[in-house]
Amino acid sequence: MTTLAAILFIPSIIVFALIYKGLSGWQADIQAQKEAVAREVFVQSVYTPLADSQRTLLHDISKMKSLLSDIEALQNDHPNHADLMDTIRKQWRNGLGLLYRNYSETDKEIRLAWIAHNRLDQQDVLNKFAKKAVLLTSRTQKAEKDYQLGIREAQSDLVKNIDQARWLLTSYRKPPKSKKQRQKNQQLREKIRPFSDRTKADLLAYLESIDPRLKSELDTFQNLIQIAGQQSVVLKEYLLKNPDLKKPLTLIITKWNNLETASQEVLKHILYAIESEYIAVKLGLSLDNPAIKAMHKSMLLNIPAIVAKGIKQKKEIDQSYKITF
Repeated sequence: MTTLAAILFIPSIIVFALIYKGLSGWQADIQAQKEAVAREVFVQSVYTPLADSQRTLLHDISKMKSLLSDIEALQNDHPNHADLMDTIRKQWRNGLGLLYRNYSETDKEIRLAWIAHNRLDQQDVLNKFAKKAVLLTSRTQKAEKDYQLGIREAQSDLVKNIDQARWLLTSYRKPPKSKKQRQKNQQLREKIRPFSDRTKADLLAYLESIDPRLKSELDTFQNLIQIAGQQSVVLKEYLLKNPDLKKPLTLIITKWNNLETASQEVLKHILYAIESEYIAVKLGLSLDNPAIKAMHKSMLLNIPAIVAKGIKQKKEIDQSYKITF
């Protein structure tokens, strides 16, 4: 073989090896699928509830893996709810471990029975496995119930989180009479951190998807905050040029500053309310859940009222000029 032929022959061997490996892997996958189907048929013929329970567990495992993936991403973007999500994540990880362990142990029993059925006395295997299948199903169904209990506990925590955010939002229009609730609201105010631009954009996009009117109201409110800030900056420049007008100009600047600061604080609490719902929905809570419906109602009542109050305050500042003699 010439040197050139050898050089050309080596890549050919490599390509053939890769193709063969791919075909072998493909054939192995097909064989594994065939065996899985055969085991499914076998279990169905012995005790259908066991096959149904295994399918349910497999679906739950897949769903839980997806939820855990979602919650890790949410924790990074929504630090205001990180503690809550950390608690739920730990619950769900434990639940996933129990599901997977139960599924694996049952699958091991099924594979052993199927192989025995193929190679030993079939009737003897069927008689023995039929009894075992009932016990396995009972154990699998218990694991499913424990999993659903964990889901409900997490949903209960999410509902409480939504309710607390709703009570804080409602307090701007209707202050609570209960001292305990006033204390809870204050504790929550102190806990809420500023929102990143990315998180704010995500929350506003979510709000627009559920009610464009509320998104429009918040656009107006954010514009109001921007105007208040701009007015303060411009008036400070005037003050530098007109120091003899310090008293009246400082008074107006203070009013604009107060409006901007107060409005930013309220906007933060509105975003927190939206965020509490957004996270709950991302983690599986239905839009038909009573807590989410109550939050929608609260936002419809309170956000327009908050914006109207801000506009009224702006108008009062705009018309605060007084003629002096």
